Amino acid sequence: MVINAHTISRGEAEGEAVLYKGPFSFMGDLDPFTGKVTVPRHELEGLSLAGKIFIFTTGKGSSSGDCAAWVAKKKGNAPAAIICLESEPVLSGAVIAAGIPAMDRPEADIFEMIKTGDFIKINATEGTISIAMHKEV
Repeated sequence: MVINAHTISRGEAEGEAVLYKGPFSFMGDLDPFTGKVTVPRHELEGLSLAGKIFIFTTGKGSSSGDCAAWVAKKKGNAPAAIICLESEPVLSGAVIAAGIPAMDRPEADIFEMIKTGDFIKINATEGTISIAMHKEV
């Protein structure tokens, strides 16, 4: 199954999906030195996003998000790619600056079609998301 989406930052990636129905910021939500979500009492607290395909609703800004994303990428702790329902300028700038493949505005309800643990492939250059393998429940 292939889902089309709008390209924010070109590139290809594959990996395990991590879904979060909420906003995300590289600055303050992610420790760039560990790749882990650091917000206390957050449903993803302590989870590493390094190498994962991170799917969430939207960015929540922070003018230094591009620096945090860049450090996470250089340290090998950034998500392999991101997909969100609707990006905003700060998030878009961060993924472009860091070279993280990213897409938004998927044509289908990705929160219905993809689950945490699914193995997916994205081609943000062509604007496609493929579910390679659903996680066994």
